[in-house]
Amino acid sequence: MSRSAVSPRIKRIAWILTIAGAIPFAVATAFVFRGESSVRVPAIAALITYSAVILSFLGGIEWGIALREEAGNEFTRAVALGLSTVPSLAAWAVFWLPGTLVQLGTALGVFVFAWAADQYLASRGLLPTWFVDLRTAITGVVAAILGVAIWRLWSL
Repeated sequence: MSRSAVSPRIKRIAWILTIAGAIPFAVATAFVFRGESSVRVPAIAALITYSAVILSFLGGIEWGIALREEAGNEFTRAVALGLSTVPSLAAWAVFWLPGTLVQLGTALGVFVFAWAADQYLASRGLLPTWFVDLRTAITGVVAAILGVAIWRLWSL
């Protein structure tokens, strides 16, 4: 199946699921604004953990792209394989970093890295335009939400 053969229905479902995937970021960040540490501390843990899960998911997408023989060439698929490991490894490393600000800041940076990797892969013909648009939109939303959480924690 060629990249242009993705149906409008599948694109719509991908957008809906992607938007739904942003909800846990927003909810956890809203709870970071709560005054009680009994609510704020678990919300921060949830935000860090969910960030790591989604970053690993993004790495899996890039891995899957690299396995498609009809996309790109051997070099670009090899690069995609290499890039695909970064989000998952970095997500795991986030858990070992000292302090929530560093953890969330690193997660935000890795989200931007994964987006940049997708831009590179798209420029090499491995990703369709509609997916790049989806990734650009959701990366902006997630980066903004994480930025708000970081700002709130910085101000405590």
